[in-house]
Amino acid sequence: MNIEQLKNFVILTRTLNFRSAAEKTYIAQPALSRQIQNLEEELNAVLFDRSKRQIVLTDAGIYFKGEIVRILRDIEKVSEKTKQIHKGEAGSISIGHASSAMHSIIPPLLLEIKKRYPNLSVSLLEGSNGFILEKLKTNEVDFGFLPNALIPEGYETVEVYRENYFLILPQNHRLNRNTFTNLTECRDEDWILHPQEGYGYMERILQIINEFGYQPRIVHRSPNTSSVLRMVAAGLGITMMGKSTLKGFKLNLKTIELKNLEHQLDMKLVLRKDRKAELDNYYTVILESIKQLATP
Repeated sequence: MNIEQLKNFVILTRTLNFRSAAEKTYIAQPALSRQIQNLEEELNAVLFDRSKRQIVLTDAGIYFKGEIVRILRDIEKVSEKTKQIHKGEAGSISIGHASSAMHSIIPPLLLEIKKRYPNLSVSLLEGSNGFILEKLKTNEVDFGFLPNALIPEGYETVEVYRENYFLILPQNHRLNRNTFTNLTECRDEDWILHPQEGYGYMERILQIINEFGYQPRIVHRSPNTSSVLRMVAAGLGITMMGKSTLKGFKLNLKTIELKNLEHQLDMKLVLRKDRKAELDNYYTVILESIKQLATP
């Protein structure tokens, strides 16, 4: 099999029509059919079910398509980086991050990277732990900064910092830092939280609340930190976040630092182990930079 053959296969999976695919690949329909047959013979697997009026992918074909799309994307990325190295250009990296990392580690990290690699292009992608882990898996992101993430096998992790959680309340809320004892006092409150997705961040917050003997009454959920804080400021409920998340927001809020909790928010740097050698220069710079940066 060759790259052209694989690209033509992907085009056929999108059109599911040999004539349309032949027009898009600029080769004759019989030649395209032979390519696909040769591919199936080489794989010893049937990729398309041709028994119906319109061809459809088999289970093997669906799996093969997913892997080949990823591989072709990686080949394109490697080719581009090879050209950049040949030309003496610095290239680019992509960093995925949770919103709290933008309020703590990301800005000073970008300044440090700029000092060392002035021609390096750094793109940012913000999202939840699950979203960033998926982008790391598909190589759409090179590094991730994730809070309290449950990291699957195959990833390198480095703790960047730990920080206390804060209870966040509307400015006129009855609770205040002088009289507050613990989260038991929030048993009857309305809560505004991020969605659960099974990757650690919100699960840890719910675990903390549950340890005080109750399930929080969640009235609103939003994946956007700014939206959560604005709803709290409007008096719609209370929430709980890491200390650094609050940086940069000037809202009508009251905060209580939860100093006596057993748990803290743990921010991690994450990358795939099988890409460590490829990203070693940038990984080293990031590690050195985060050691120099003050803990938020």
